[in-house]
Amino acid sequence: MALKQLFICLLMMMAAPPFVSVFRYYLRQNECRCSYYKLSNLRENRAMYKVMLVDDDVPMIKYLSKLIDWGLLQIEIVAVAHSGKRALQLFRETSPDIVITDIGMPLMDGMELAAEMQKLKPEVRILFLTCHQEFHYARKAVQLDADDYLIKDEITAEQLEESLRKSVQDLKTVRQQLEEISYKREIFMNKDVLKRQFLKQLTLEDRHDDLLTSGKQLGIEWKHSHFMIAMGNLNYASFPKRYRYKDEPILLYAISNIAEEMLDGSLEITTLTDQESYFLCILNYQPNLSCNIVERFSSFLASLREKIHSFLRIGIHVYYSSPFKGISNISQELRSLKQDNREAFYSEISFGVLPSSELKLWNHEIMVTLEALWSRLVQGFKDSDDNAITIALEEIKEKAKHQQLDPVELMGKCSQWIRVMEFERDLKGEDSFHRCLQQCGRWDAAVELMKSRIQEIMISGTSSSEKNMKLKQIDRYISEHLSENITLVDMADTLFLNPSYFSRSFKLETGMNFTDYVHRYKMNIACKLLKESMESTEIIAFKLGYMERTYFSKVFKKYVGVSPKDYR
Repeated sequence: MALKQLFICLLMMMAAPPFVSVFRYYLRQNECRCSYYKLSNLRENRAMYKVMLVDDDVPMIKYLSKLIDWGLLQIEIVAVAHSGKRALQLFRETSPDIVITDIGMPLMDGMELAAEMQKLKPEVRILFLTCHQEFHYARKAVQLDADDYLIKDEITAEQLEESLRKSVQDLKTVRQQLEEISYKREIFMNKDVLKRQFLKQLTLEDRHDDLLTSGKQLGIEWKHSHFMIAMGNLNYASFPKRYRYKDEPILLYAISNIAEEMLDGSLEITTLTDQESYFLCILNYQPNLSCNIVERFSSFLASLREKIHSFLRIGIHVYYSSPFKGISNISQELRSLKQDNREAFYSEISFGVLPSSELKLWNHEIMVTLEALWSRLVQGFKDSDDNAITIALEEIKEKAKHQQLDPVELMGKCSQWIRVMEFERDLKGEDSFHRCLQQCGRWDAAVELMKSRIQEIMISGTSSSEKNMKLKQIDRYISEHLSENITLVDMADTLFLNPSYFSRSFKLETGMNFTDYVHRYKMNIACKLLKESMESTEIIAFKLGYMERTYFSKVFKKYVGVSPKDYR
């Protein structure tokens, strides 16, 4: 398996449950061949393994200690215990690699002890030592993945050494695999950074000779004169159902990985991934009248979409350029692809060549066009009415499409409106969601994403009735001193608490510091005043204890997401 594949698969396993199936796919398709490089060999030759001896029979422990030359096996005895309870305590302190334990001990027997140790350190090797010869003990030892089951009356130095050598070899294998994975991870991470830098150079660099040199260091060699470019974006419509918003970069790497796996040598395609938003497939080829290169590239991209849907269960939008000549034209073609993609924001095109269109004159009257419809959406949100939310979003979708509202401004404004909803339910803004929203390439997908997030907010948000009594007391104090600059010391004195203790306990209770809580409380009131009263921003700021209008506006935008003027 390629270095990149191994590390990505491991990331997938840790990130979210759907990734497990992807990992299994790669294991089926590729063998993981871990090499035994020299540095690892040197480390292993010097490594000492730690062993713990556990037995309530003191003479037996002394006998074992002197039975063999432990140092010759790269093993040192780091702990000795005469009971299961003491052994568990020493195990936490010394973290031995191998444990030789008697089975028949009072209170906690060797089997129970081994099970507890494996919970703390799954890779620990266990050797059972006992007078018992009954089959059920041996069977239990096998279930616990013990390395051996030795009879006290029959044990010899040769038997013990043989068992320990097996345990040491197992430990070495695990260490080698972990070091190999760590080594490959470093290579992958560094290579990925270099590839992102290469992509940045590709879009900006005029010195194309330097660009080719940089490419060769990454194994990218464009020997032919002609190119085609494909750009892919995630379709976010079904994204929240399977992944976390912050998984977007990992998904893009996985897509790049799948694309590279599909290459069979018949097409020379380089896959590059932007840090957070899109991936590129760059085809380098020599024109040949006997081969329809556009058709072949299109077929590759269609297969890529199918595999991504099959393995990752998400859709992607893929668009490709017409053939062009010369590396110097890559940056221009990429800009054209991005521009055409933006112009197709309200279309349903998800694959193929985008129609070239001249620069559109977008409608910038976002507030005028959508404010009334958004107010209806907000009311449905406040009433927790799913049907009203769905209808309002559908009308917003159709109105924006009909009026051809500017995509960049529209996504920015939608993000601000969603932040207001998050704020009103006392939720911290999900920055990764807002990044995904503003990167949506299609309006339909953006609307679906907003609907999912609004439903999440309704489920996760808490109302004031759910706050405990102490928080209600704090709220009451803030409401009675709105025009004052309320400090943590003031609040602690009111509650007859030490300020340091109050600060820690408040953060534990609410997940935020007291200053943030006060600002949020006041901004919630500011929102109501801005909507329901005709008072100026200066007066509202003064009522809430903010002497300077500019500072009040700065705080308001930080916690609400929009300026007081825009909110009003």
